[in-house]
Amino acid sequence: MLEGESIAASLLDLFAAAQVSAHLPFAPATVGLTALQAAGVPGPRFNSIWAITLHLNYWQAALLRLLLAQPAPDGPSWRPAGAPDDDAGWLAARTHAIAVNAQLADHVSRLDAAALDAPLEAWGQSVRRAALGILAHNSYHTAEIISVRHMQGWWLADT
Repeated sequence: MLEGESIAASLLDLFAAAQVSAHLPFAPATVGLTALQAAGVPGPRFNSIWAITLHLNYWQAALLRLLLAQPAPDGPSWRPAGAPDDDAGWLAARTHAIAVNAQLADHVSRLDAAALDAPLEAWGQSVRRAALGILAHNSYHTAEIISVRHMQGWWLADT
């Protein structure tokens, strides 16, 4: 397996895998939430699950766009959650996060060692470090989502 394929597999496994193993990926950590729950904030200085999801969307899309030589996304990386009664909007944000993750993983899977070592000028690091950074970033914020679910009492019954 090429290194790009390995990084891509980790991007997918740690984010979009439906099955829970030694860790809980983003997809099962956000399954079953309503817009009201996803927009809820457990206390001061916390983020909502929806805002975290939009933040994850932003940074995954930012790296993908850079790798495709496209302009970065507009606006700030932290955006407010949608309306608490907008279940379709919440599901669209969640679905988009999983789709962007798959697109990023697909692109990374085709990179050889030279492409991974190439500098990503906008981020001041190699493509490899940027991809691994997104992997860590996704994992960090997935843990944040898990914490918010615990604090709100919305934990998954079967995990």
